Amino acid sequence: MTSDDDKIDEGISRRDAMKAGMVTAAALAAPLILNPGFKPMTAARKSSYQADVLIIGGGFAGTFAALEARKNGLSVTMVDKGVVGWSGMSPWASDSRPFDAEIYDREEWQFNTAMNTEYVNDRKWLDIFMDESLGIFYELREMGAHNTKPFERGTKVFREKLENAGITLVERTMITSLIQDEGGRVSGAVGFTYDDSKQPSEAIVLTAGAVILCAGAGSYKSPGFPIWGQTFDGDAMAYEVGAKIVGKEFNDTHPTFANIPAASYQGWKWAQEVVGAYVMVGPPDKLMGGLTLNLALGAYSEGVDRRAGVGPGGEPPKVPGKAPPGAEERKRNRKYLGKGYLTTPGLHLDLGGPPQTPPDKDNDIVTGHRVGGATAGMGVHKSEGVFCSDYSCAADGVEGLFAAGDALGSMMCGSVYPGRGFSSYGSAIQGRLAGKNAALYVKGNPAPKISFQKIEKLVKKMWAPRENEKGYSPEWITATLQNTMTPFHILYIKDKRRLDGALASIEFLRQHCVPHMIARDGHELRTAHEVKNMLLNAEMKLRSGLFREESRGTHFREDFPIRNDREWHCWVTVQEIDGAMAMGKHMLPEEWKPDPTKSYRENYPRVLPGEDEFIRKNNFKV
Repeated sequence: MTSDDDKIDEGISRRDAMKAGMVTAAALAAPLILNPGFKPMTAARKSSYQADVLIIGGGFAGTFAALEARKNGLSVTMVDKGVVGWSGMSPWASDSRPFDAEIYDREEWQFNTAMNTEYVNDRKWLDIFMDESLGIFYELREMGAHNTKPFERGTKVFREKLENAGITLVERTMITSLIQDEGGRVSGAVGFTYDDSKQPSEAIVLTAGAVILCAGAGSYKSPGFPIWGQTFDGDAMAYEVGAKIVGKEFNDTHPTFANIPAASYQGWKWAQEVVGAYVMVGPPDKLMGGLTLNLALGAYSEGVDRRAGVGPGGEPPKVPGKAPPGAEERKRNRKYLGKGYLTTPGLHLDLGGPPQTPPDKDNDIVTGHRVGGATAGMGVHKSEGVFCSDYSCAADGVEGLFAAGDALGSMMCGSVYPGRGFSSYGSAIQGRLAGKNAALYVKGNPAPKISFQKIEKLVKKMWAPRENEKGYSPEWITATLQNTMTPFHILYIKDKRRLDGALASIEFLRQHCVPHMIARDGHELRTAHEVKNMLLNAEMKLRSGLFREESRGTHFREDFPIRNDREWHCWVTVQEIDGAMAMGKHMLPEEWKPDPTKSYRENYPRVLPGEDEFIRKNNFKV
């Protein structure tokens, strides 16, 4: 019999409450659960596609790669985890700065980019960008891409171009593994459809003469930035077939807002309407919402004052016409275009802080101060991904595999993202180059011979979480991963002890939990493969951070708070060798080092916490 003192407000006995609490504690301590969606997948349907070139990802990089391959007379299949024109970060593209020799100085761009990225950016990739970005500007303009509103229609023009070119689109399909033929060449991919509410998930097998990864970057499903669906899938697939991965120690620094940190749409709207880094439209007292690429391009071609939302003479900005601006007009506009990372000496690392201008109370836009962490886990644009050493977009040491965009670790931006528009325009440039070189590769090599047994093995591995009767839910593993990796003292303020601790946790999840994940339906199967890829990224990131025993750009080690050009003027690579994660150094040319006639502080004016004390204490020669 229970006394009144043993009752709680809801009328439940304390004994029942304690019992419920013990059950909850037990669930947290041992989160194994039954899989009510368990079923053998041997009878699952299978669909096959064959093309000369397979492209994984349908954003800027994928679109330009596909169109280029078609121009070379090849058949192309494009597969996307979401919907072409809507998934990834491409629909959010909002700014650009093509290089125009009539306006900008080439050496000035090279110097300021090198200084801001602390001398580990790839200067040859930047040269390629400067050679081709103006052509991309005019090509996008000719396409009509500048009339696309990111929030309303996505990059609809890309989809129309792809369909008109006869490119096969396979959408809402999660790719899990790359296929290698009998000679080790990458010759396709396997995946599954995950929308199984109306019809069962089916296996998708895509074969091709070459594969171009354009799957974008990734994060740990961090709120506040439009990158939820990207989970390092391309990096994971490339790593598993032996490709080198680069740039994992450097981290993106996009902020969000303190009052609604997970509201990505509103945060992006604020950035586009108010923060001075983006083009503003209309009279200063009545800003228009929904920035379009048209207006971003208009800032370049028509001289819109980025700071005040008006044209050069104070009038409302013009809508760009079809005629390209003349050289004299572009020169006159330099006073508006010449402001920013690439043309202003100094340091430009945005780690958040208060809004740059007061909010417009009459507009439904975000208020509150900016905070970091909006992209936890994401690397620096154009500096993380598949490594290529010969500027062909071909993966080092893996035949038949190419990459472009944020899936290619081009290191064009090194350790810090130094300039607006590098991401979207760089993706288009690299996509086109990858499409060209993949076409040459396919034409110069015999058709692949693929083992049926090898495909079946990959398909079986893909379905495994659906066939596990009990195990760990992907949601629990994702939450544990986020709690381990997203604290700023792991991602941004690093120390060996803390990194080792985080690595031990990530290794446990990879070794003991991932093989026992369950998936109750197609969507959970997708999240299972996503968290598997995120965990692999986390281990790469931690090992890269431990391996690089110095500080540079967005990589800061409390125990090594100095730049060490003698040992670390390099890129750090990660590669699977004999089942282990092997770390490597790719040393950079001597001429890319900072000016030897200048002092350390002249070359590295950003003073790091504890740096001067470390130099004195260790008698470190700089």
